[in-house]
Amino acid sequence: MNLLSVREISHSFGNKNLFNKASLEIKQGTITGLLGPNGSGKTTFFDMLCGFRRPQSGTVTNTANTQLYLSQTLSTPSSLRMSEVFKLLAALTCANPPSAAQVAAKLAQWPVQIGNRYREISKKKPAVCSYGEIRCFFTLSLLLIPSDLVILDEPTAGVDPEFRYYIWQCLRQAASQGTTILVSSHYIEELANHCDVFHSISNGQFLTFTGGEDYLKRYNATSLDEAFIKSLTQDAAFSVSAAP
Repeated sequence: MNLLSVREISHSFGNKNLFNKASLEIKQGTITGLLGPNGSGKTTFFDMLCGFRRPQSGTVTNTANTQLYLSQTLSTPSSLRMSEVFKLLAALTCANPPSAAQVAAKLAQWPVQIGNRYREISKKKPAVCSYGEIRCFFTLSLLLIPSDLVILDEPTAGVDPEFRYYIWQCLRQAASQGTTILVSSHYIEELANHCDVFHSISNGQFLTFTGGEDYLKRYNATSLDEAFIKSLTQDAAFSVSAAP
């Protein structure tokens, strides 16, 4: 069953075309990745899914009853501890915020290491947390709040390898329980290794890949980084002239 359906969307800013009659489908309970260089339209696309922005043409159908969105920009009240930030977040995004017992039960399902680190961060104030800690805390907090759809815009940017490892384990667990995860990342290996499918924004379209080998084959590359660089060269041929 498709939770999200995008049909022939087109959108441009000035003389730059981001999407040109692009389409894709996202199934419920899957982890879907979105890949593209800076400025390719990833955040714009997420804004469309959340209803913050409308495509200039085409349709975006989102059948999720509840959704959560982690943007690239995070701001935390300096006077609150992170545990209080979570309570505020839950109260603002959820009609029935999870109880302390429900949060504890969810944390108990996670690997012990990440559960312990989450609890440690929750005791701190933002001023003494690193950027990676704050970003990880918000990502994991969204997984503690009941939701049909979780959209994560580069959740592991600035996050250390240990955090990234456990974040992906938690994302997989959430998907296995029915939550649909949509995540963008500049770490190509993350998308190739952990997503059920990932889409690359290329020439105004969504190119679909089922894994790293599929991506390497398309660009005749020996490494994922090489494939990404080749994709930029090939995509440079795309006309950036906006439709009249």
